[in-house]
Amino acid sequence: MLDKRIPRERKQKRHKAKKNTQAEAKFVRHPLFGNIPLIRHANAGRDGKIWEWWQYDPAYQPALPRGAVRGDVSKQVYCTAHHVPKYFYLDEDHDCIQCGQRFTFSGEEQKYWYETLKFNFCSIPIRCVDCRRRRRSEHALREQIARAKADVRQLNPAGYVALARAIVEYRERTGQGNLAEAIAAARKAAVLWPASNEPQLWEGIAHALAGRQQRAETILKSFLAKSVGGPSALRTKAEKYLRPN
Repeated sequence: MLDKRIPRERKQKRHKAKKNTQAEAKFVRHPLFGNIPLIRHANAGRDGKIWEWWQYDPAYQPALPRGAVRGDVSKQVYCTAHHVPKYFYLDEDHDCIQCGQRFTFSGEEQKYWYETLKFNFCSIPIRCVDCRRRRRSEHALREQIARAKADVRQLNPAGYVALARAIVEYRERTGQGNLAEAIAAARKAAVLWPASNEPQLWEGIAHALAGRQQRAETILKSFLAKSVGGPSALRTKAEKYLRPN
């Protein structure tokens, strides 16, 4: 019977190859994503030395927990030295720094942040959705004020109306805003644009917000008398400030 035993030299080669294969297979244990495979990369330097590094396998797909949203690592922007890819997203609870309420940063929203908007993993929400919406609205009003100020430098009457309106709405929203500037802008608009009644509306509301109710009522009643048949939204706003609190 033929002896089919492998020669010693061949045995050593097989054993060595097996060890190399084991060395090539590396994993990192993660508490959420399990054993993440690592992929070896190598490059030859100018000095001829081979430099190697390992990176998380972007094709790895761990089992999804209930309620998780699968992540697409190829669309994520992150520091490979400090962050682990987000192979899936789970809802996270945070406290809003503005209102103090607890809110949920959902898995779907995380996927939108990190894969569509390309936010870095260091970016996390610190405000709830309502506070973020109000903050964006406040930012938009500040931009409106800036644009209106650029228009009034050209003595544009519509710019003065826009400036008065933006300052008033900013004061309504935030409790801040220069009401004296709003009143001055409304009066300037009334001079440059006598055919429009809208400047009276914003001057009247500015007086109301400043606590000068009697002056506000006089101006707002005049506005309502002159704007019969005018835009209902503006008339409703004037009537709101004429109602007793």
